[in-house]
Amino acid sequence: MMSAADDADRREEHVDRLLLMLPGPMQVPDAVRQAAQRPMFFHRSPRFAEFQAALRRRVRPLFGTDAADIVFLSSCGTGAMESAVVNLTSPGDEVIVMVGGVFAERWVAIAEAYGIRSRPVEVDWRTGAREGDVRRAMDRWPEADVVYVTWSESSTGVRIELDGIGAAVRERGKYLAADAVSGLAVSPLRMDSWNVDVVVSGSQKGLMMPAGLGLVAVNARALRHARSCRSPRLTWDWASYLEGVPVTPPLSLMHQLDASLDLIDAMGPGGLYRRRRDVADRIRALVQDAGLELYARSPGDGITAVVAPDGLDVNRFRKRLEDGFGILIEGGPGRLAGRIFRIGHVGHLTDDELDYFCESFRTALASERRGSGGPARDDATASRPPETG
Repeated sequence: MMSAADDADRREEHVDRLLLMLPGPMQVPDAVRQAAQRPMFFHRSPRFAEFQAALRRRVRPLFGTDAADIVFLSSCGTGAMESAVVNLTSPGDEVIVMVGGVFAERWVAIAEAYGIRSRPVEVDWRTGAREGDVRRAMDRWPEADVVYVTWSESSTGVRIELDGIGAAVRERGKYLAADAVSGLAVSPLRMDSWNVDVVVSGSQKGLMMPAGLGLVAVNARALRHARSCRSPRLTWDWASYLEGVPVTPPLSLMHQLDASLDLIDAMGPGGLYRRRRDVADRIRALVQDAGLELYARSPGDGITAVVAPDGLDVNRFRKRLEDGFGILIEGGPGRLAGRIFRIGHVGHLTDDELDYFCESFRTALASERRGSGGPARDDATASRPPETG
């Protein structure tokens, strides 16, 4: 008979091998994980200045910009979003927020926390904001100088078309800020040609890293505007990062970004996006072959949201995948709770891991449809995901 200690060790080993099929974070490739062990050096030295400048040059193509400045923040994606509010506004200003999901609602919450009058525009969550929606909003609130959108909405799996929106906002002389937390390094982004003034993102999704590094791309036009804005800011002040090193930077995470960019470069031109698209196509085919409905009518390549069919208990299905197969997927947040579940493929996923997920998903769903309670397999013989690479 297995002792309690042996059983605890076995469960711990199983937990350590979870396959994260979440909207983020996901698996961190070995090369990126190991880069955190690179030697530290002084962040106010010429060596750091050169290292940061090189990172800025290397990451610009992911944003689709030749000239925008890149700010690295010790923050999650929400911190990067907050920086885009406080640098572009003054107390009492009016801003437009296109709301097509739970994370778009976060723009509203941040604005209101700083005394900014947000004008939320609710759009169809299954399609996201469209150019016409934005034009109508600007007609209704002509005094609003900034429009906030979510390019890739983590709560719904929707990715919107930014080019027409950017052109419409630029025509009015306003500023466009986009949340690309779950879109950067997943789908091609063309900040310059789409007329996007500010793009915010985080490290834990397409960049295949742990959480904790916020990234902001800001063009010269937005920086000029920011100099005249008066919302309170200290840690989030873009100018202080572009003029020096105002706070201790997350050097280990920046080393990991450097390693991630090495992996991306090794995939060749367009290779990263082809891989993300191929994985997304396979996940979507898996879902549709199972007779399930995609939630997003304009899906991105990082997150597949699935409409929960009648009779499927989302939480029980998620638990079946975790207990029986060591796989984590996510439910729907906010008003989508219980109505959808989300499969994340926003970051690093090997072929073996993808094969394992597809096989396990089919098996777990078949068991759930048969109506049996409990995990799909006895916990003592639960399958483990393959090792990541």
